[in-house]
Amino acid sequence: MVKQGLKILIATMQLGIGGAETHIVELAKELDRRGYSVVVASNGGDYVKELEEAGIKHYKVPLQNKNPFNMAKAAKLLKQIILSEKIEIVHSHARIPSFILGRLHKRMGFPFVTTAHWVFNTGYGLKYITDWGEKTVAVSEDIKKYLMDNYKIPEGDIRVTINGIDTDKFSADTECGDIKAELGINDGDRVITYMSRLDESRSLAAKQLIEAAPELAKEIRGLKIIVVGGGDDFKRVKELALRANSKTGRETVVLTGPRTDVNKLIAVCELFIGVSRSALEAMSAEKPVIIAGNEGYIGLFDESKLKIGIDTNFCCRGCEMSSAALIKRDVLSYFAMDAAGRRRIGSYGRDLIKREYSVGRMADDTLQVYEWALGKNDEILISGYYGFHNSGDDALLSAIIQDLNKYKGSPNIVVLSANPKETRREYGVKSINRFDLFSIRRHMKKADMLISGGGTLIQDRTSNKSLWYYLMIIRSALGRDMRVMLYANGIGPLSGGFNRRITRKVLDKVDLITLRDDGSARYLKDLGVDMSRSVVTADPALNLAEADSGKGRDILAAAGVPEGVKLMGVSVRRWNGVGQDFERVVAEACDWATQKYGYYPVLLPMQMSKDLTVSQNIMRRMSSKASIIDTHQRVEDMLSVVGCMDICVGMRLHTLIYSVIKAVPLVGLVYDPKISSFMDYTHQRMYTDVSELTADKLKELIAKTVEEYEQIRRDIRGNYEKLRAKSEMNGQLAIELYEKGSVEI
Repeated sequence: MVKQGLKILIATMQLGIGGAETHIVELAKELDRRGYSVVVASNGGDYVKELEEAGIKHYKVPLQNKNPFNMAKAAKLLKQIILSEKIEIVHSHARIPSFILGRLHKRMGFPFVTTAHWVFNTGYGLKYITDWGEKTVAVSEDIKKYLMDNYKIPEGDIRVTINGIDTDKFSADTECGDIKAELGINDGDRVITYMSRLDESRSLAAKQLIEAAPELAKEIRGLKIIVVGGGDDFKRVKELALRANSKTGRETVVLTGPRTDVNKLIAVCELFIGVSRSALEAMSAEKPVIIAGNEGYIGLFDESKLKIGIDTNFCCRGCEMSSAALIKRDVLSYFAMDAAGRRRIGSYGRDLIKREYSVGRMADDTLQVYEWALGKNDEILISGYYGFHNSGDDALLSAIIQDLNKYKGSPNIVVLSANPKETRREYGVKSINRFDLFSIRRHMKKADMLISGGGTLIQDRTSNKSLWYYLMIIRSALGRDMRVMLYANGIGPLSGGFNRRITRKVLDKVDLITLRDDGSARYLKDLGVDMSRSVVTADPALNLAEADSGKGRDILAAAGVPEGVKLMGVSVRRWNGVGQDFERVVAEACDWATQKYGYYPVLLPMQMSKDLTVSQNIMRRMSSKASIIDTHQRVEDMLSVVGCMDICVGMRLHTLIYSVIKAVPLVGLVYDPKISSFMDYTHQRMYTDVSELTADKLKELIAKTVEEYEQIRRDIRGNYEKLRAKSEMNGQLAIELYEKGSVEI
């Protein structure tokens, strides 16, 4: 919890009229109300008075542009403020202050947080003068995605917040008689308020509304349009307003310029037009809202528009473009409603703001990010077989990251990967090359914990080098006094005496070993490893989040799989001793299943480099039609594909795991003890060793699975819930070890 009295510096370019500026003012006031010591730095503006009236100190600092002299002066002043005010955390809200403060952060070491209110141009090198701090607040999901895609910020370092609204200040009870008198609003006038900064980049909807004003005035008796805001396009907007008023023969459009009494200017209207924070403020005041701006058009807001509103932070990014015709259509539609319909829309908006967009929630989100930054979390290194396009290991990594995020806010994760760039992009975490020993040692100096896993890393069947690599990483971490955990590992086989001895010696020193099945526990005990720090849990992938089934159907359709047929997934891999006879046996069984039960076979390579060729060979040997998923799929997408199957024949462990997650009856082909261990652990009886596989044996297993189909599904569902609960223990124990230094098993 962030301590009371924490000294916070909030910095932005300036405090003129605008949504981001209002966000900053409301945040500063709420933090001050909760007992935190807040000072604000900016180039000044309309809202400085409101801050000072609330007792919040404001420093004028030239942060408004990229002028080198201003930036140098600003850096000097900000450094003085941080030292004199004994600032404990810095929170920046715009590109220029973030760049300056980012450089100061590197020299002075203060905790540094930023908020992204908008998407910035990244061209002409501008991307490289942007600093997003140690942790980042984003005001919408699409801005979060923008930060991850363009600046490679790990997902765990970003928290999405809302534009918090003061529901007492913006309410239907706001007194606005003085505004009516000032603007000449009479009883019976039908008032529309538009509010936005009138810069060229923000004023499109204002100009479109004014363009539509003469036609609207013909339809709406007593129409009055109030346009609130100022900016570099104000002169052009004023010209359009004068032209519209000339056409109507009266002052239909009134321009107020920039104002701070925006709650009263909203209160006088019957209908509001705008975007982002202003639109939310109008909803809080129970005003029906048309959401329109430079980014696009959502229209008259009601419950049917909620998802698109939330996804775009009520800014319309990615929506159809705004136009005078669309605005005219929805204005007339609103005024054609009966009074009850208009009240319903207004009440819905007010209820939404009170429920989801309070200033209190915005402050809570911000304080959570402050806690992350103040915590200075040491890194958690994750070592495993990552970056090789193996769906099973990708699933493990996805599940481990998901588990750690569940039990620890913003964990500082660094993954050792064969493809760090792809891992960063795919999982939203930091990543370094698993073969770059210099980088690994450098990160171990900053790290507090190593997670080795999941999967069967401790084995020499793949090669001695693989085993020695993972043991070397563990020994290096132990040598630096890092906490070490084997995360839901499978163990064995280990054939050589040397490998068994060195494995026992290394594993006896680790802090915690969780194992994914009883067979691995027995193997570890046989090695002579101290079992007091070991516990059997379950494979992390069993706890993966639910996948979108629609994506699986799309992938299958793209692979030529017909609709409306029963599907049999077949997942095989290249393995020593598995040759042409194996391919013939599987192909014959697939043809038989097609003829006997009407199954359409779908070949599911889980790792293209090892599975694709053998899958293609099987399909070529078949006489019946089949399809193959011959492109690498993300974990959630392959999980979705498996979920579309009616039955699965699997040699790959994680095909079987995906089948259990989706309650798809399965037949196991055992090439490694981990397959039989998993089948036993999940109480599934339909499996056989590949060394003993015949076409008749595989047909028999498929036939029994079909015969007991519904019972198998019930058994899978019952066992899955138990296994999922066990799987959750991995993340709980990992974070307990990370935070406390030890665990009690």
